[in-house]
Amino acid sequence: MNRFVNFIAIILMLQSCSQVAIVEQPEVLEKNSKFDLEMISFQEDVPGLYAKHVLVDDFEHDSLHDGALTDEMLRYKINNTISDAFDLEVPQKNFGFVYRSPTLDSVAQFQNIYFKNLSTLADSTKKPVAFFSETEVKTEKEQQDFLATIKSKYGEPKYAFFIDHSYKLCSYEWILTDRTLEIQTSFGVRFSTSYSSAEGLKETYYRIEVLIMDNHQKENIYKAHLYEFPDKILYHGKYHSYKDFQFEKLSVFRDEFLLNSTNETLVKNEHGIYDISRVENEQ
Repeated sequence: MNRFVNFIAIILMLQSCSQVAIVEQPEVLEKNSKFDLEMISFQEDVPGLYAKHVLVDDFEHDSLHDGALTDEMLRYKINNTISDAFDLEVPQKNFGFVYRSPTLDSVAQFQNIYFKNLSTLADSTKKPVAFFSETEVKTEKEQQDFLATIKSKYGEPKYAFFIDHSYKLCSYEWILTDRTLEIQTSFGVRFSTSYSSAEGLKETYYRIEVLIMDNHQKENIYKAHLYEFPDKILYHGKYHSYKDFQFEKLSVFRDEFLLNSTNETLVKNEHGIYDISRVENEQ
């Protein structure tokens, strides 16, 4: 009798499991694709994901008007005011490719928050090594509830920094078994014109940024952000010592794919100004 009962229990369990919907990742990123950032495997077909929507130089690529999408268009480059002014190529050695989606409603999700864009850093074989996504929510409560959900699942972060007080920019980092998760929260203010008010409309929004990185590639990604200046650099037709511009011989060029924990100033926190506990005083 017991064997029969056990047999029935096993059959019912198998039937129950077969009825559970298997959620698969979208093969192509588009509006409402809801690519699940928690299900990243680092085995994704990156060119396939961005087959319909991809940015090139901040504009969505249209093969009919722009021609075929080439590897050179997608080559990973780190640009800022210094690299542009001195015509520097960062990384100094070819790292791989970066794919960026345009703004698409709910293109990705993490827990119950939906994100409006997704960028993927890939190595030279186009295998993904890091994903970056960002969004805005309307209230600070939504932002903090999301953070609380992450903490309840993954525990307290390995690193937490209160980076900027002006916009309450905070960074939290969890080092997991195979990946590192960094979440940044902040707020911003935008103004828009209004026909009913001469002063216009003021809107406060709350940002959430998520960076997910393959632990096996963390060191390589960090090294890609380093630039070693030559003793002499050309600027406005003349050669100067890099010291004339107060550059470090080995400088770090930052972008969205660099973890904040690589910033020694934040980690050392010598004067306590980056202590995350200080954010509680500004609630």
